[in-house]
Order: sequence, then C-alpha cells, then structure tokens
Amino acid sequence: MPLSSDSRSAHDLLTEKFHALLAECDLVMDSAEHGRTFHDLDDFFCTKGHDFLQEIYQQKLQEKITAIEKTDEGKQCPHCKKKRVSNTRKRKR
Repeated sequence: MPLSSDSRSAHDLLTEKFHALLAECDLVMDSAEHGRTFHDLDDFFCTKGHDFLQEIYQQKLQEKITAIEKTDEGKQCPHCKKKRVSNTRKRKR
C-alpha cells in the first residue's frame, strides 16, 4: 500500500528515530562493563525500545483514524454533533 505524503513524513521521522535508537545502542555497548553488555542492552531496549514501539503504534493508529475519517462512512452525521443532556445531572430550578 503506497504511503501518503503525511505517512511518508511520519515514516521518515520514525526511520530517523530508529537510527538514533541504534546509535544509542552503540553507545550502550561501548560503555558497558566487561560481561554486562547483554544485560545493559536488554535494559536499554526494554525501556527505549518500548517507547519507540509505542510511538510506532500511535502513528499507525492515527493513520488509520485519519483514513477512516476521510471516508463517507467515517464522517459524522449532523445529529451526532448535538450535545446530550445527562439524566443524572441535577437541573437548575
């Protein structure tokens, strides 16, 4: 599926962030104590990798939401914008 211009820029941004993550990974490996490289990398990817994946998921979900909102089915009907009054709220007298 081809990416739109918005998706392309998001794709490029995520690619840049991924390369930055790998560069940080190199720093972690270089600064790890002898015998601790694996553990340090594991800790690094558990925290930073989780944050990176969360950004990817949010971006992909936003792309899906935007695509749905552009379709006729995704557009709200005029009646959906009316504010509902809660039955549990006390009314002023």
